[in-house]
Amino acid sequence: MEFVGIFMTVLSIIVAIIVIRYAINSSKIIIRMDAMIQEMRMLRKDIKELKGNKHIVNKRL
Repeated sequence: MEFVGIFMTVLSIIVAIIVIRYAINSSKIIIRMDAMIQEMRMLRKDIKELKGNKHIVNKRL
């Protein structure tokens, strides 16, 4: 009976570790996705400005 309790404790710790690692990885993906969306917005803004302007000038230089 004691082994069942030890086994359940170890199993619950392993499950908790897996859940925590999954949550951390998910949050990194969300951060990367937010950065990508922001970059896409900036690119769309630059494209609209270039379409409005006939002169192509690189602003970042």
